[in-house]
Amino acid sequence: MNYGLVIAAGKGSKFGANVDRAFLSLGPRPILAYSLLAFEGCADIDGVVLVVRKDRVDAARGMAQIFGCSKVINVVAVAALRQVSVQNGLDVMPDDAKIVTIHEASRPGVTSDLISDTIAAAKRGGAAAIGYEIRS
Repeated sequence: MNYGLVIAAGKGSKFGANVDRAFLSLGPRPILAYSLLAFEGCADIDGVVLVVRKDRVDAARGMAQIFGCSKVINVVAVAALRQVSVQNGLDVMPDDAKIVTIHEASRPGVTSDLISDTIAAAKRGGAAAIGYEIRS
């Protein structure tokens, strides 16, 4: 089984000390919603664990519900360090998790195809990191 781990806890210091970038609107929806919808629409993903600030747990659950993201199986709170936050998310992954894709939600460019490509590359090589260049 393949799972997504979506980290949505980064603060945008340019926007103010208490502003979570992932919860800012980008067009018609919050930035986080774009990432959640990409994972939701990916046939290769069986479930998603979402990591957010402690005071955003209920808002994140509500957002998943509003946007029909039924693959979100758990929402956990961040730790002081990013690597510990990732570990918190990994700790609640189901026992049947074979591949976990980790995504930073403040980067809304992820697509279902990129997620599938990452999973395919991980199956071939044991691990994978996907990046892409934006050309104008």
